[in-house]
Amino acid sequence: MDLVRENELVVLSSEQLITGFDCGNDDLNDFFNHDAIKYRRQKLAETWFFRHNTTKQAVCAFSLSPDSIKAMWLPGSRRKKIKEFIPRDKPLSSYPAFLIGRLGVSAEFANRGMGSQLLRFIKQFCDINYTSFCRFLLVEAYNEPSVLNFYLKNDFNFVFSTEEQERDYYKRANISEPLRTRIMFYDMIHWENQ
Repeated sequence: MDLVRENELVVLSSEQLITGFDCGNDDLNDFFNHDAIKYRRQKLAETWFFRHNTTKQAVCAFSLSPDSIKAMWLPGSRRKKIKEFIPRDKPLSSYPAFLIGRLGVSAEFANRGMGSQLLRFIKQFCDINYTSFCRFLLVEAYNEPSVLNFYLKNDFNFVFSTEEQERDYYKRANISEPLRTRIMFYDMIHWENQ
């Protein structure tokens, strides 16, 4: 299925809600089916979804929120990685980003490349709509091999090389448990240079 040709992009609103969305993750389902509209009303996130042209079913959905990468607080090697393609004459303490707060593909359309198509769409969408102030895309990816590999396959990188660095940065003391999420980034300069 071609995401853009066979579906309509819809901005979630009181008139255009997502209902019955099931991507196989209870947390994401709850967000898209119930909480996304609350986030919009509170000006915390904007949510979009692709609705199938024929069945009118929600195929996939995502939310974006303004964010930033606080480069000045990162360990030296990670700060260097973030600032790799940024001119050195004007270093900033933080760099503009959008957080992909939630991203889900309906279970009915899973394993068909929809997630990768959706990420390509988000990159293009941000490049067109936020050209001047979207240097990075961020995601707090579930710390599960399949999810992390999905983002790596789509050219995202870890902000922190190790869970230990990330745990230290966020002052999470419990080292016996793995982190629930890992922060990853995509540098939009790569999209522009394609």
